[in-house]
Amino acid sequence: MRRPTPALIVASFGLAISLGLPASTPASAPDDFYGVNAQALFAEPSSGWDTQLDAIDAGGLQLVRTDARWAVIEPRAPDGDMRSYAWSGPDAIVQALAEHGLRWYPVLEAAPGWAAQASGDISPAAARIPDFAYFGFALASRYGRGGSFWRLHPALPALPVIDYEIWNEENSAVFWPSQADAPERFADLFIAARQAIRAVDQQARVVIGGLALVNPPLVSDEVTFLERMVSHRPDLIGQVDGVGLHPYQATPADTYARIDRVRSAVNELLGPSVAIDVTEVGWSALAVPEPQRAAYLDALATDLPRSNCNVADLLPYAWVTPESDPSNPEDWFGIWSKDGSPRPSGQAFTQSALSMRGLSPSTPAAGGELDLCPTAHAAPTTPVARRTAPPGPRLRLRVEANKRRHRITVFARCPAGCKLALALMRRRGSKLTAVAHRSTRFSTRRSRVRLRYPRRARRLQLDVVATGANGGRTVRVREIPRPKRERVTQSG
Repeated sequence: MRRPTPALIVASFGLAISLGLPASTPASAPDDFYGVNAQALFAEPSSGWDTQLDAIDAGGLQLVRTDARWAVIEPRAPDGDMRSYAWSGPDAIVQALAEHGLRWYPVLEAAPGWAAQASGDISPAAARIPDFAYFGFALASRYGRGGSFWRLHPALPALPVIDYEIWNEENSAVFWPSQADAPERFADLFIAARQAIRAVDQQARVVIGGLALVNPPLVSDEVTFLERMVSHRPDLIGQVDGVGLHPYQATPADTYARIDRVRSAVNELLGPSVAIDVTEVGWSALAVPEPQRAAYLDALATDLPRSNCNVADLLPYAWVTPESDPSNPEDWFGIWSKDGSPRPSGQAFTQSALSMRGLSPSTPAAGGELDLCPTAHAAPTTPVARRTAPPGPRLRLRVEANKRRHRITVFARCPAGCKLALALMRRRGSKLTAVAHRSTRFSTRRSRVRLRYPRRARRLQLDVVATGANGGRTVRVREIPRPKRERVTQSG
């Protein structure tokens, strides 16, 4: 059995004693602060896992984030009270992690077909939210504190799951296709899942899934998303243990500014004690030179644990990535090579983690608090209770589809006035992607908005959100099949 103490730390400890140096220095980062995303690693044959996990362990990282996909673990619908879970995949991952002294940071996501909102939509139907909650209960019962997995493997170091991230980028149409009512639906899902997990482990941290930064039309504004969640479910106050964030930005300074913005919103909506978990962040090697990536990751690892932003975890994306398509930036976020050799970015991040944890005798931890979130700490120190969402405006809607010009025209009016946000999405196979996005100013007049769609699009979905003067919202979702005639009109 491998010892949980990183091999590199053991070597450094021996060297320190031989030189008469102190074995460690005061830490500026707590345990379980540093981790890494390893989705691509566990997609590879298990024969290659040990080399990479040895390096993660030796680098002073303690958390490994990867998916707990509901669709894979519970592919069949329950038969009455009988449920069937396929644990072999996560069992192998958790065992490999524990053998290297690493803890799993699971992301609970991806509804199976029997529980999905619609064909090609991996978000769960409202009626299936209790099933997702039971999935969270089952996962915590197996891998959490005192879980059955640890009882079945008494020889393993007991490193139970203590953080549960609910969904991934739920404010993105990639992972939650229909954004029109996503904040409200996700708020219901989160509360149900947290209550189920806390029934197993009252100390578990249940975290709002990592929010992507606004990028219309695919990604909704992360702060507005949180505001709508709390407006819909004021009982979220006191029931959120962390807010996940994916602050991908051009530089560390830009990253800190976006963390500050979200920190301010979390303080106001949920309270300053609710931490931010940076569950993804990084730079593609195709966009940023390797020496710059190394400097950026060193800055994040050194600055965030001693900032006033209340960041609980830092897990860059990613340890390894496929490295297969030389033109695809997504394939080159890895900070370690697939052959097990380090990149400068990986060396910089792991060395900073060791130093900040007080485990590098030759490099003392940086000290002193950094004021990286000045805006956040000017916000209220207690959450502002949100009343029940006000009623949405009355919305009159008519849609015309023009096949020849490959566009739809939306006629909308709120008699008392409203602002409109429209998103047109295309279904292709099992994938739903946004193809057009428009918004209007507040008006009492009828609005006419044209949205173009790709020539070969056969199934379209239109999401319309009307926001009234009182902040209330009315949501309409329309399925628009590709017109067979010159023009098809929908009213209502």
